[in-house]
Amino acid sequence: MADYAPNYTARYKVTYSTLGKTHSVQWRLEAGTTDPAPCATKMGLFLADLAPALYEDWTVLHAEFALADSDVFLPAVAPDQPTGAGDVDPDRSANAAIAVSWIARSIAGGKGRFFLYGLSFDALMFTGTGKDYRYYSTESTYVDDTVVRLNETSPALVCNDNEPAVWYEYVNQKPNDRWVRKLRRG
Repeated sequence: MADYAPNYTARYKVTYSTLGKTHSVQWRLEAGTTDPAPCATKMGLFLADLAPALYEDWTVLHAEFALADSDVFLPAVAPDQPTGAGDVDPDRSANAAIAVSWIARSIAGGKGRFFLYGLSFDALMFTGTGKDYRYYSTESTYVDDTVVRLNETSPALVCNDNEPAVWYEYVNQKPNDRWVRKLRRG
């Protein structure tokens, strides 16, 4: 399988803060994309789907966009700010290290994924046990809504091979090792 340069596609990146940490989420768009506004709209709708499960301090800081074959990210229109509803509880500060990932493949076998922090798992209302750190769309309306949003709302997101992404019907949840180390150091 061929390797692709990280800048093979256009990229839309949103920087946000939650639980006292700053993160970014990046989506890939077709190589010829020059206008990030439709992607900002899609990201806003995606975040609105998750709003009840986002912590109340989840805040969009800014957005950037890079054309294909460029490493220069320029300011771009930001998505609508979601209104998170999850209570920020200082006794659960370890949640700052937990990421949820959405995974995709293209028809050509390319890979796609992104991570999001700041989801209140109490609010996600998973019906399964989650013993395998994977939650299916049948276990959460939030997972179902976001997967449908990713697969069916324009513009299409692409994988690292510039082919349309087909998002799996689940999300994975896992503490991020880098953030765990930072939390241990205080």
